[in-house]
Amino acid sequence: MAEIVQQRIENRIPELEQLERVGLFSKKEVKSMLKRATALEYKLHRLIITKVDFIAYIQYEINVLELIKKRRSMLEGESVERFTAQYTLLQTGHI
Repeated sequence: MAEIVQQRIENRIPELEQLERVGLFSKKEVKSMLKRATALEYKLHRLIITKVDFIAYIQYEINVLELIKKRRSMLEGESVERFTAQYTLLQTGHI
């Protein structure tokens, strides 16, 4: 179970680092997001999974996406790199 969770979290790291690099999130925020995602992943990989666990994870992902949209709109000049960061996250299904 831990290996699966670790792999899924490791797959997210480059995307979150890119969001940090373009200035949408601070290093502290990225670390917090990884911690929260790890906790939610573990809930989804335990023996007894409830619908509430899935809903919590989905709601977390929706909230992160909304935060990205808000912060992008606050930044006036959207660069190609910022657009690429969000597009990559949407394509991989991580956000």
